[in-house]
Amino acid sequence: MNKRTIFEIIFGCVLLLGGWIIGNKWQFLECKLDLTFNIVDVITLIVTIAMGIYIAWILEKEVQDNRIEKDMYLAKIGVIEGILDELDSMFHTYNGQSIDYKKVVSLEHRIRTKKNSIFKYILNNSHGKINKELSKYDEQLKTEFKDLRNFLTQTSVSESEPKDIEITDNQANYSSERTTNVLSSINSIDNKLLEIKVLVNKM
Repeated sequence: MNKRTIFEIIFGCVLLLGGWIIGNKWQFLECKLDLTFNIVDVITLIVTIAMGIYIAWILEKEVQDNRIEKDMYLAKIGVIEGILDELDSMFHTYNGQSIDYKKVVSLEHRIRTKKNSIFKYILNNSHGKINKELSKYDEQLKTEFKDLRNFLTQTSVSESEPKDIEITDNQANYSSERTTNVLSSINSIDNKLLEIKVLVNKM
């Protein structure tokens, strides 16, 4: 219990005691000391003080624990966002040209792996609070991640058609259309992750 909480409890007790004295027929103005107590008033005062301590200590701790739990989930979602930002930056900076293909494949793999482990963690530890909603997002993101993987790695096998991705010495050149697809896919996933973060915050 921090100093501020202790001060609030003491201050509340003083106010309650003052109110009780004032309510006792204003006897303090007559400078009389009445040592006769109404047992009901005493019990009421004790219960009120106990409730004040409970609210300030127990419930405050519960709120803090809940906030810490949410922050942990949000931080884990932030890991996925960080990888997506790195991928997004690569395509924006180089406009889809001369991109390290091994790094692209590595980032895509990390995104899917992190998403699976993070969603599993949240589903197992959120005590069922958002499991139904989160499961829906999980299914949607599976499709989104599959599309992103295809945009990043899949190209035409036909020799007559222009290739969406050309790789030479690990340097990948993406067509303008494919670059747009990649960036759109990243943006769509980012929006879904933002919705999930809002969902977690409402827990």
